[in-house]
Amino acid sequence: MDIFDVLGAISKRKITLMHTGINESEALTKAKIDISIEYHISLFDIEKLAGQKTNRTRVNKNRRSFS
Repeated sequence: MDIFDVLGAISKRKITLMHTGINESEALTKAKIDISIEYHISLFDIEKLAGQKTNRTRVNKNRRSFS
């Protein structure tokens, strides 16, 4: 699995979630969390792949709210 596989999986999951009625921002956040759990990649690393600047506190808060 490479970076493009992970980003592709996030994109597909986001689109699927958007079709269920979730807005784009929430769908992206939920997709990142789902993929981090599914592929055993830290959410912090996924945020770095997506090019977002994050801090650990925000990442941990989001993980708890969607679990």
